[in-house]
Amino acid sequence: MKVIRGVLALLLVLLMFTSSGAVVPAVDLGMTNAAPGELDNPPVVGISQQHGAVFSDMVVIHGMVHDEVEPIDLQWELLSDGEVLVEDSMLDSLFEATSGQDGRSSWHWTATFNISSWNPCACQFLVRAIDASAQLAEDRLLLFGRSEGDELPPSLLLETPSMGSIWRGELVLTGVAFDDDGSAPEMEWAVLAFNQAQYACARGSLSQSLPIDDWNTAPEVVSPNGGFRIVTPTDDLEDGWLLLLVRAHDGLGNHSSVACTSLALQNNPPIAELVGPSQSNESERVTFDASASDDPSWGREGLQFTFLIHREGGIGAPEMEQGERQVTFTPVREGNYTVSVIVTDTSGLSAVNSTTLQVSNVAPRAVATVDGIPFDANSVIRLSDSKQWILDASGTEDTENDQGSLIYTWYIDGDPLFLGETRALMRAQITDDSKTHSLALTVEDDDGVRDSLSTRFGIVDTPSDPLYEEPLGWSGRIQSAVGGFLNMLLLFTLAMVVIAFVTARLTSGEREGDIPRWIPKRMREQRDDEDDDSGAEPESDEEEDTAFDD
Repeated sequence: MKVIRGVLALLLVLLMFTSSGAVVPAVDLGMTNAAPGELDNPPVVGISQQHGAVFSDMVVIHGMVHDEVEPIDLQWELLSDGEVLVEDSMLDSLFEATSGQDGRSSWHWTATFNISSWNPCACQFLVRAIDASAQLAEDRLLLFGRSEGDELPPSLLLETPSMGSIWRGELVLTGVAFDDDGSAPEMEWAVLAFNQAQYACARGSLSQSLPIDDWNTAPEVVSPNGGFRIVTPTDDLEDGWLLLLVRAHDGLGNHSSVACTSLALQNNPPIAELVGPSQSNESERVTFDASASDDPSWGREGLQFTFLIHREGGIGAPEMEQGERQVTFTPVREGNYTVSVIVTDTSGLSAVNSTTLQVSNVAPRAVATVDGIPFDANSVIRLSDSKQWILDASGTEDTENDQGSLIYTWYIDGDPLFLGETRALMRAQITDDSKTHSLALTVEDDDGVRDSLSTRFGIVDTPSDPLYEEPLGWSGRIQSAVGGFLNMLLLFTLAMVVIAFVTARLTSGEREGDIPRWIPKRMREQRDDEDDDSGAEPESDEEEDTAFDD
């Protein structure tokens, strides 16, 4: 709330500077460039005579024109009730008078004509100078043409407001009014709301017949030198085109022609409208549109737009954007933003509208690899037994505004080891090969929001490798060769069976051969007798017994 009040206070200060006093468009005193480095100012023309001079026949009027070069056209006109009675050129009468230090010169001019043909005449004499850049200047003189016995009404010249002015606040009418006898006439004025007001006047005089029912009197407003000033409030008038009418009278029923001018009254400020999102993320382009802003009387044409953008807690003045009907910007910090638009009409009146935008921070998404292998919290990374491994977090994602300010912290076994997006982990920094190690990364943005990754790793051919195997003994190598313990047991059993079978076979053969054995003596004698019968020569019993005993 305090921030919004502060922004509104700043807006009020701006409005004070843009809203004080009536605003009338400045005349373009502009300086156009006739050539590179040369200024081409508008000409200045002046009339030497005083207002209210009375002529009966010949009129001689003098004056001067000032410019860098001689004007290409210098005309005079005699006007009555807005009609041109006579006109002529004065270029032939020009002669240079002086040259100033500012590069501008002065030329005298003279206009001569006979006014008797138009007597009686409460007239205006107009002189107009035009330079080579089509810039012009005018001046006017009130004069009277009168023959003996003529009765003349007063004459007046309305100088301000100028035709087509944009106005607000008190209305001020100024000009010159004279009677032919030199006395100060009385003044009357009227204000009409008229959409075609800018077309109702011709050369400063009313050119249309309009019903004017209520003239306002302005007594004793004419000074001895003929100048008058009429001031009236405009609070009761509605915005729009106004036709201002002024006339003078001598108190005897003689009225001057009606002088007129038109202006655009703008007392009411425009209506400021502002639409846009209420929420967004950092680095997300947002657009706020004030195109629906309007001036109920004058429409959208000519409205000027100033946008102010302020972040709550931000340091410095609000960011300002001018010119367009909408503003697009990219918030780079989270927080609450106040977006305001000041809509100013052509009279300087302004209106303000504000809205809030809540900008949220987008958390970073950590992405990391070690030696090109992505982090995996569910498995152990096997690293080759190298001198170093590259830790890389360049794939981390975040909004564009935070990408360059992310803080990367690398941890080994829970201890912070490195800062930075990419680092080299040296083999010498892993001193314990008997176990696997944890590797973690934390990424933090400038708003303190973090994201983390972790994994475990081991070094190939060391006990830290999850696939590492201890060297095998004799039995272990056999098991490995035959495909495991069961296979080895099966083979051993099979071998024992084979050995038993072979042994049995061998034993069976020897029993059937000459294996010595004990035979009772009686059986030997019986066998010997059988052998004798078969014709074989028997051995002695003693030798046989001896052999057996041996």
